[in-house]
Amino acid sequence: MKPVDSTLLEIGAVVEERWKVKQVLGAGCFGAVYEVTDLVLNVEQAMKVELNSQDFRTLKMEVIVLKELTNIKARNCCHLYGVGGNESYNFIVMTEVGPSLMSLLESIGGNNPRKKKYFSLRSCLHLAISCLQALEDLHFIGYLHRDIKPHNYAIGRDPDFRSVYMLDFGMCRKYIRDDGTHKRARSNTCFRGTLYFASHLSLKGEEQSRRDDVWSWLFTIIYMMTGTLPWNHVKLTRNMSFLERRNAFSESKQKIMENPDFLMTGLPSEFRAIIVHLNLLGYTDCPNYAYIYQMLMTVFRRNDYNFDMPLDWEPQGDLHQMTLAAPAHNMMPQVANSESRDKET
Repeated sequence: MKPVDSTLLEIGAVVEERWKVKQVLGAGCFGAVYEVTDLVLNVEQAMKVELNSQDFRTLKMEVIVLKELTNIKARNCCHLYGVGGNESYNFIVMTEVGPSLMSLLESIGGNNPRKKKYFSLRSCLHLAISCLQALEDLHFIGYLHRDIKPHNYAIGRDPDFRSVYMLDFGMCRKYIRDDGTHKRARSNTCFRGTLYFASHLSLKGEEQSRRDDVWSWLFTIIYMMTGTLPWNHVKLTRNMSFLERRNAFSESKQKIMENPDFLMTGLPSEFRAIIVHLNLLGYTDCPNYAYIYQMLMTVFRRNDYNFDMPLDWEPQGDLHQMTLAAPAHNMMPQVANSESRDKET
């Protein structure tokens, strides 16, 4: 599939008499993202554009979710400023953010392939709490994310380094009915997400629920804390089908989940309690977010951390200079990742 033409909107053009296009931030098979100036509020924002001719469209779901998150003043999510379109394309305008967590990780050590890329424990605890808060609020309004990973969280723009934003709601699915009851698991479901960060349950073809999002959150935090995950050894070849790749990850993760000690390498002991809790959750069960926060704060206090300590990417942190060179924005759908997309929702 060819990328969307990033010249769809001309630099300097004014969209709907309010947003002036400044620059292209990214383009992929499913859309393009532009930095725009809001002529009413006089601030920079991000405009996500999607062609009406695309087979797979995600903006409709993004708008639904962002509106509901904005209504409840959700923690750690972008504000929705506008929605519009014409016969050729649709767009949404939202908070412009800084580099994704994955971009920050990749900036560690520059181009040195031998440098292990991970954050300090203090910074990881900040990210763990912030990322889980965003996920908890998404679940509160009745939606699953289904693609939690470091690429789909970003920090704020300078000087808003401590803010963390959840991104890319195009694959969300409502898990509750209008009457507030939990939907039943479908017998036949297509996989949604990214194989490396997906839960072992979803890789077996099971319907995803809140527990799967939290598993992916945990894998994301472990990855940022250690620079790897136990299934990093899974060998994939170009000629492998998607099903073969999914099965390879599924088998590896299932073996590891039978002995969680493999996940615990290099982690604080409290993470074992989080793993035990997640393993006990059924399909409709609500994760005990308060308990998980408690475990994270136990680690925080035991290490005598305080909230004034600089994060790795802040001006006083070790990564600040590398952070400045990281991409300015990461709100594009993960279009290069074919496993994230499928026909059924």
